[in-house]
Amino acid sequence: MSNITINNLTFDAKSGDQLDDFSIELNSPQVVGICSNDSGAATAIDELLAVRGKILNGDVTINGVPFKKYKRQSKSEVGRIGDVAIKGKTVEKAVTHALKHHDNALSPEQALQLVASLNFSADQLIASLTDEQKKELQLTILLAWQCPIVILNNSLDDLPAERRTALAGLIKDFAEKTDAIVLFTSNDISTLMRYAKTLYYFNGSRLTSVRDLAMNDGVDCTVTVMGTGLPIDLAVKMGAHMLEEAADETRFLYTGNIQALLPLLEQSTITDVRIEDATIDDELMAY
Repeated sequence: MSNITINNLTFDAKSGDQLDDFSIELNSPQVVGICSNDSGAATAIDELLAVRGKILNGDVTINGVPFKKYKRQSKSEVGRIGDVAIKGKTVEKAVTHALKHHDNALSPEQALQLVASLNFSADQLIASLTDEQKKELQLTILLAWQCPIVILNNSLDDLPAERRTALAGLIKDFAEKTDAIVLFTSNDISTLMRYAKTLYYFNGSRLTSVRDLAMNDGVDCTVTVMGTGLPIDLAVKMGAHMLEEAADETRFLYTGNIQALLPLLEQSTITDVRIEDATIDDELMAY
């Protein structure tokens, strides 16, 4: 079992990024999404788990080990997408090379079976792979390392939608079967909501909200209503988070089945309705 416990943390990372008054407790298995308007919070958390930076206040325990003593274990317990190098002429050579010096990793035969599930062949030439395929291979090798804590950064954004779904399925299975914590971020709120179990919202260096997505069955949308007469109080009870209100225009983030909201939008004084995918900025305004 993996555990990350952070209490009232103020942290200056070596990258220059920060965390302010930050408290969380993560227990495996879990896939965690980080929603922020910049990369600072995700980078600071990565640096924290690598013990690169200085704690100004608070305390951190990672897998039962205090922050200052964790650096050696971080090298074997935390797997990062940026640490996966693709070296070798073929997929088989690249996989075998990447598994070296990782004591808990799958065997080359097991890892190649995992890679084959994504339609790679062992004798496939690395030079023939697209950038997207190389990213898939990196992600699969990272999972094959079987680290108890895995940091994906925003690597899912580099994949087309259908491949993203396939990789996300592997990531979820990995977290559950190996009892791991997986952290990732994305520039796309639908990616965060579809593939994370828990979503952490950051405004700069501060955590503003935590959202459990375990029972969530959809992706948030942004609704813009032109005209008057929208029953706002009822809309809020049904899952609306108001973003902007003016005399003849109301804009809100909606969480839930949009079909349930449609009767509220049929007022004769409403002249137009626009329903769009939510953005990161919309989410941060609401949460």
